[in-house]
Amino acid sequence: MAKQLPTEDGLDKPSRKRLEKLETQWSEPCEAWSVDKLTLPDLKLLLERFTPLQDLIRALVATPEGTSPNTLAQETASLRHEASSAQAAQSSAEDALAEAQAQLAQAHAQCSALQNDLNQHKHDLSECAATTKNLLQENQAQANTIQKLEKEVQQAEKKLKACQAELARSGNAPAELALLRQDNALAQALGLAPLPSDDTLALIQMVAVLAQRDNLERLWRTLKDRCETELRPASASEAALLTAALAWYNHNWRTRPYGLIEATPATAYDFERHQRCRHSPTGDTVAAQHLPGMADGSGTPLCKALVSTR
Repeated sequence: MAKQLPTEDGLDKPSRKRLEKLETQWSEPCEAWSVDKLTLPDLKLLLERFTPLQDLIRALVATPEGTSPNTLAQETASLRHEASSAQAAQSSAEDALAEAQAQLAQAHAQCSALQNDLNQHKHDLSECAATTKNLLQENQAQANTIQKLEKEVQQAEKKLKACQAELARSGNAPAELALLRQDNALAQALGLAPLPSDDTLALIQMVAVLAQRDNLERLWRTLKDRCETELRPASASEAALLTAALAWYNHNWRTRPYGLIEATPATAYDFERHQRCRHSPTGDTVAAQHLPGMADGSGTPLCKALVSTR
């Protein structure tokens, strides 16, 4: 037979169950008791483990002589009632404690949920702040771009007024515009063909295109290719167009204007500022200038002067 392990109070399980049953019967009226079923082990168990009986015995020992049985019975009943009330109070306290623990667990769960919501709100707020900062930066960049464009429009309007005034004074189309109308191949190479029939609109288009650095350098390369292919210097009208385009471009760079690089005949050939034509591969002296070069605002050559040498 397996040995019964003792419970926490030192009793084995059968003794513990028997004691719990005796405790229940103790609260019942005396008429319901069956003394013949009370064994000696039961009595021993009650005397050793049942506190109400122990208290009753202590009370009997302390009771003065001459106390009547009825008094003892009343005291016993009172002790039983007090024991029953104490057990009921203990049970009620345990129920209240369990309820309080359940409420505490629920409060902990609510606090945890609120903390999670708070963390999510903090995260959302951080993302919103970052997005707002990016939008402000983008708005500032757009404002700067708009301001720059407004300045460019103002400069273009000034150029237009100057061109219109020049056109009004001359009464005829500028020589540069007349050259591009006559030389359709040059106009196409510069992306200006076909030009509008209205001279004012055509002049606006010509100035707007040639006042840009890339197109200014494209004009120089186009004239250079013509000079080398046709074995000739640039014509007076072509040189005038290059000079005018450079002046239009310099409206945007008044403090550091671009300039022409002129090569004087009979001077020494300078590799840093001169470029030989294809039909003049050698020579240390400039024989003739075929096309002026261009330098930026610091004097650094962008396009060397095209020359023939001897």
